[in-house]
Amino acid sequence: MNFETKTSRMKALIARIRAADTAYYRDDAPIMTDREYDQLVDELKELESETGLILSASPTQTVPGEIL
Repeated sequence: MNFETKTSRMKALIARIRAADTAYYRDDAPIMTDREYDQLVDELKELESETGLILSASPTQTVPGEIL
């Protein structure tokens, strides 16, 4: 997988993880299992490590959920 492909995959993972965070924390309606969520986060961390790139929207750099 080249750098551009990895970056695209990272963006897709971030979108899926953020959607899962919103569904879980705000809507109280999970869209995936905890295991699936953890696998996505682990894949994202691996890609960040391989590329040396952490995108500004990365959930690896923030705490999920919203202040109510």
